Amino acid sequence: MSVAPSLRAAARAAYRDLLRTSASTFAGDEPIQKAFRLKMRVETLALDSTARNDPGRIEEKIQLAKELTTTLRRNVVQARKVEAPSGEEAWSLRLTKDTELGDNSTIKNPPPIQSSRRARSMQKAGITLTELVVPPETVIPRNFPALKRAHKQRKVPELREEDLEESFVRG
Repeated sequence: MSVAPSLRAAARAAYRDLLRTSASTFAGDEPIQKAFRLKMRVETLALDSTARNDPGRIEEKIQLAKELTTTLRRNVVQARKVEAPSGEEAWSLRLTKDTELGDNSTIKNPPPIQSSRRARSMQKAGITLTELVVPPETVIPRNFPALKRAHKQRKVPELREEDLEESFVRG
């Protein structure tokens, strides 16, 4: 089976885009740039002789190259150690126009991690982890003084007689 010329052109374009991105990301750091390109060529994007004629495998490699390009552009920066005037250790970062500056919300508020035993029991019960996540506006205090303060500030609901319903249990 032969691969369509448009698919070959898309593969070449993705490869060239990855090469350009690696050149801009690792500018001035020749050993790292060469190591990245070698690893990309030999391990990550390499296809054996049977896979070169398989359009599905080629499309997977094209998608991988596009994802690598996006990750390199947005998330990888160069850092160089510089001497600060005060003698302290300092680092200089080389950010590009495409570098993504996040607010670390996923690191500050990570999703809850569950044990495999709990995951199995939840899967049997049909409960997803997103149903159990506490909304960010509800902060649960973790230390004793905060718990004590929260206990003092709590508002105890008032129970009125008209709120009660009578129910009879046969037994």
